[in-house]
Amino acid sequence: MEYRINRRTGDRISALGFGTSYIAQSKEKEAVAALRHAFEGGVNYFDLATAEARTFSCFCKALADVRNEVFYQIHFGADYSAGTYGWTTDAEEIKRSIDWQLKTLQTDYIDYGFIHCLDEPDDWQEYRQNGALAFLMQLKEQGVVRHLGLSSHTPATIQRVLDEAPIDMLMFSVNPAYDYQKGEYAKGSSEERAAIPSG
Repeated sequence: MEYRINRRTGDRISALGFGTSYIAQSKEKEAVAALRHAFEGGVNYFDLATAEARTFSCFCKALADVRNEVFYQIHFGADYSAGTYGWTTDAEEIKRSIDWQLKTLQTDYIDYGFIHCLDEPDDWQEYRQNGALAFLMQLKEQGVVRHLGLSSHTPATIQRVLDEAPIDMLMFSVNPAYDYQKGEYAKGSSEERAAIPSG
């Protein structure tokens, strides 16, 4: 496995990460085995923006004994209270969701806490005004969140957040279809998308 150093955090991260969108559609035994196999193959970065709540218990069973050897990317705004993925910018819902995720993963810290899927300027405004950002910053001060991240599809919103918050990592889609402004998440022109800072 090839590893790269995050220039802002110093973390040594595998070039291949593990996305978990639909892993919960597998039987639990298979999902746990897949996660463990990825770890044993050198993957050490796991994203937990997933389709179903039961993904989190699979992680606990697969990786709890090697928690200090892996990085978890957890999304503030991804809500699993209904058992499947939901999205919110409500501060109280975010607090409940993060508490549940930490307990289910049996961990007391988050490596990368991401402001999740923030596409519209109004969403960022609400995130700042309702206490969601303050909560994330408080967790960072407490060491519960070690680094801050942002996921978005919208260049203008990304630039505004980067200007106003101490973001360590950006999750941004690179997709030719989006560059031609096709599809629901094709936000911004190809020039705006190409201009997103790379480091």
